[in-house]
Amino acid sequence: MAERPNTWLHRAQARLCVLQVELDATYLPPDRPTRDGVRYAQLQHGAGCLLETAQNLIRKAGERQAWRWRLRSWWSGYAYEGTLACLHAADVAILAMSRPRRAWQRLDTILVTARPLPRSDPRLARIKTLKDQQNPDDVCLPWALAALLQAAYALQEERAVRSRNFRNRLIRAGLVLCLLLTAVLCAPLWVDGAVPVCETGRNCPDALAPGVREVGVVMLLGVLGAALHVAARLQQMGGSWNPYGLPLFQELIKLPTGALTAVTGLVLVDTAALPVIRAPDSWRGVMAYAVVFGVAQLALTRTIDQRAEKLLAAEPAPDEVKQLEKAPEEHQDLM
Repeated sequence: MAERPNTWLHRAQARLCVLQVELDATYLPPDRPTRDGVRYAQLQHGAGCLLETAQNLIRKAGERQAWRWRLRSWWSGYAYEGTLACLHAADVAILAMSRPRRAWQRLDTILVTARPLPRSDPRLARIKTLKDQQNPDDVCLPWALAALLQAAYALQEERAVRSRNFRNRLIRAGLVLCLLLTAVLCAPLWVDGAVPVCETGRNCPDALAPGVREVGVVMLLGVLGAALHVAARLQQMGGSWNPYGLPLFQELIKLPTGALTAVTGLVLVDTAALPVIRAPDSWRGVMAYAVVFGVAQLALTRTIDQRAEKLLAAEPAPDEVKQLEKAPEEHQDLM
């Protein structure tokens, strides 16, 4: 189980090659060996080490033999997030070492990358001031752009972490639901009629109390109802890419939820908890109710869809940007 290696590995490898070329082409001016206490030679060496680390992570993630490492990385995000952080930090270092005119050529592109940042961000305001001055030879430009780019990259990295954490929570919730459904399915083995999805002599398929067979059929039809909803959503979903397969787990969690709502709905139907719905008169009616209650899981999973859609959006929502501003300290300013 890997984090879509054929997609993100190819992207990372291509970006690595571009950054390596840019680093090799970077000219370190002998008349400016340092800036604000930072030695350009050490900065260049650090960028090279970062690219080498990214290369090692990409190579390890692509090895079929290292499946245990890849599985741990798939859960912890070590390979993808580590590669992303190394490439971003190397790009920032290369930009800081660039000549002002070279940095000026990237100004508009970096402004697009930094578009999710709040307009009040002082780094963004500084770059706009430098742009208004129309001075491509300003020696402050590379470092100011590097600080802005680092802030934009910090948002991207934090969104990747949140996407992985949300996917992992969905997986844990799905496992808990499956264990709960297993317990519910096995309950009739110990107590006859423990899960009354139908009434003996009225709408059960035989004269016996509802057992494992009846409960299992109701669960299966609940999964079928949830699958109908999932299929309808798949037709509406765009082609948004996520390194952790979040859209897949967003939809998979609905299948056990559909089984749970089907069983719960049939147990509560025609009771004080759900008096508005009349109990079905036949086993076929029970099966129809199970499908309908399976579709009804969308009322419980709507918040999951809303959260996942925010994480999958090309740019974070304004309220999410405010939360992302509290990113870890290592994502703060370069200078």
